[in-house]
Amino acid sequence: MSRPRRVTAPKSYADIVSSDKEEVSDAFEGTESENSDTSADEADLESLPTSYEPSDKFIPLPTPAQIAEAKKFIAEQTNNCASIRAEYAKQKKVLIQIRGRLEASEKLLLERQASISPIRRVPQEVLSMIFLIHTIEHSQSTWTLMHVCRTWRLAALTTPSLWTRIKLITVSRKEKKSKSRLRVSEGYEVCSKSSQLIRALQRVGSAPLDLWILMGYNEWNRDSSLYSDEEMRNLIAVVKRQLLRPRLRSLRIQTAEYFRPDDAFDEFDFRSLKEIEVNRVFPELFKRIAQEVGDLRSLIGPCSEVLSLKDKLSHVEELSIVGEYGSDAQSVQSLLSTSHSLTNLTIHGSNLNKSFKTTMTRLERLELWNVPPVWPIMCPNLTHLTIKPYMESDYEDLYLPHLVYLSYTGSSGKFLTCFNVPALHTLKLKAAGGKGEVTTGMRRVWIKNWNPTINPVVFKLIDSTVNSKILAKVLQEMTNCEELYMIRTMINSDLFNSLLPEKRVTTSKTKKTTKSAQNAKSKETWWIPARKLRMFVGDMNGCKARLNEEDLWMAASNFVAMREAASVPLEEVSLRLDRGGWKDFVKDDIEDRDI
Repeated sequence: MSRPRRVTAPKSYADIVSSDKEEVSDAFEGTESENSDTSADEADLESLPTSYEPSDKFIPLPTPAQIAEAKKFIAEQTNNCASIRAEYAKQKKVLIQIRGRLEASEKLLLERQASISPIRRVPQEVLSMIFLIHTIEHSQSTWTLMHVCRTWRLAALTTPSLWTRIKLITVSRKEKKSKSRLRVSEGYEVCSKSSQLIRALQRVGSAPLDLWILMGYNEWNRDSSLYSDEEMRNLIAVVKRQLLRPRLRSLRIQTAEYFRPDDAFDEFDFRSLKEIEVNRVFPELFKRIAQEVGDLRSLIGPCSEVLSLKDKLSHVEELSIVGEYGSDAQSVQSLLSTSHSLTNLTIHGSNLNKSFKTTMTRLERLELWNVPPVWPIMCPNLTHLTIKPYMESDYEDLYLPHLVYLSYTGSSGKFLTCFNVPALHTLKLKAAGGKGEVTTGMRRVWIKNWNPTINPVVFKLIDSTVNSKILAKVLQEMTNCEELYMIRTMINSDLFNSLLPEKRVTTSKTKKTTKSAQNAKSKETWWIPARKLRMFVGDMNGCKARLNEEDLWMAASNFVAMREAASVPLEEVSLRLDRGGWKDFVKDDIEDRDI
């Protein structure tokens, strides 16, 4: 049997305080008796408290008078809060009413201001013309303009020429299973079904069509077995049913080899046709076009198709001849010699005669791909040049005073040494060789035989492997360079370290008024490579070579800090590795960008 638990009476507040005072007093007495022999202990005892009050440990309890006073105060404040809440609810209703009146008044004010705004005074015909120019020059969709306001929507819907750009595509079996749909591409309304095409044609009316046919042909998938020839013919048939004898303003055909659209256009009207672009040979189609078409403004296609329309090119402004010329080289040279209205010209092929020369004073943009080591066209007003020779050699000096854009694909750099381009703004250099060959080519152009006119404001180096120290010397010679883009090109810490500003001691001599010897004064000045550089963008996405990421980050950060110390700060230094995103060493981390 267990023993009964002992019950102790609870202590009162006074008993607790009394016992605490006795314990503290006993503790002080025991300490004093044990350490009475040492003076240090006596000093410690003197610093201890001599009294101990209950208030040091416990909060005093409220008295009955204090409790009565607090209850009175609580009652008063409760009534006060209730009164304030009632007043707040009343005033809130008034505030809501005032806010509603204010919003209604502001809406009326905005509507009246908008009614007399300058855009409202533009006639609908002029507004439609503005929309047409915007959508064509910027490859934009009309659907975007319709979302601005009712007036713009009405103007867009009543302008058939805004809806004439239609892109017919056939999708593969895999793409048909996808629920997503591409509605607009480069300003063209995309139609892959008859129902989509019928709705698009209803907005066109009788305006001439800008038709783009794309089937089984793209850079990432050329498997013709995935696409149906019959589907594209059905879409073209829908156009013929909806529009009686449909007129064409431009025709663009990019298809696989098996597609032959010759008989599909038997009911089309080509008399309004101004622009043609094809990627394959369609002899029957071009034979019919040659019978109906007037003067063309733009023609892009294989050599045989271009020559079949040579009598229609007296006023052509854009011409692109694709592929090898073979026995037609002489005819091509004859065509170029008589095309004096050209502003844009692209030549693909290596069959031009080295002795061929012609002059085009109106030419502004020129592209030469895989051409022989000759300069076939004298064009003093050229502004944009893209060139890729199939072999490089020394050229005669070329003076192009208005050239602002130069894109060159090569490695040895021999061709660049002949240019005299004082107005050059952008240089796009894409190397086509190994590291040693590219480095030698850059040394030849900017270091060994320095050409002061190849001094761009924007320098883009693409798909290249080059010695970093040599590249740094090249940048030092580019005194006008403000923006540097290195795309799919390896960057290491040596490049940043070679571009670091340095403090150098300079000595200047001054003569006194007396005949004493000259006194030399020395001072420190900053030596800053590529002084005008303000933007450095390096995209190493796709580069598989190894690099020390930590050293690169440290060198880039040091480069930014030293430029800041030299009072020539950079606006942006952005890098992206093959496996990561962008990192900006000047600003915060940035999102993906387009360079």
